[in-house]
Amino acid sequence: MAHAFTGLAQQVNCPVVDSAISMCGLYLTGQATAPSDACCGGVRSIHQVAGDSAQARRETCECICRTIAMYSDLSDEAARALTRECGVKAGIPIARDVDCSRIS
Repeated sequence: MAHAFTGLAQQVNCPVVDSAISMCGLYLTGQATAPSDACCGGVRSIHQVAGDSAQARRETCECICRTIAMYSDLSDEAARALTRECGVKAGIPIARDVDCSRIS
């Protein structure tokens, strides 16, 4: 089912990313010591929507970068640890300084 969205990656990924990241706000800003279950569910949804297409993963990466750039108080350490903390094997890092063009 994850593949149902990949053809619509550009249209679907950013709203999914925005929603997922918003659920992680407390963790990403250091106000919580661990991501919530809702946050981790959102992180999983980001990677499901990205699917297997390198182009969709790059587009999803760009959405992630745009979304987390809105957090002036973002903890870079928490952002980088998010997928690990949620137990998601990620091909798309969650960080401000990612070169999305290198995602394959």
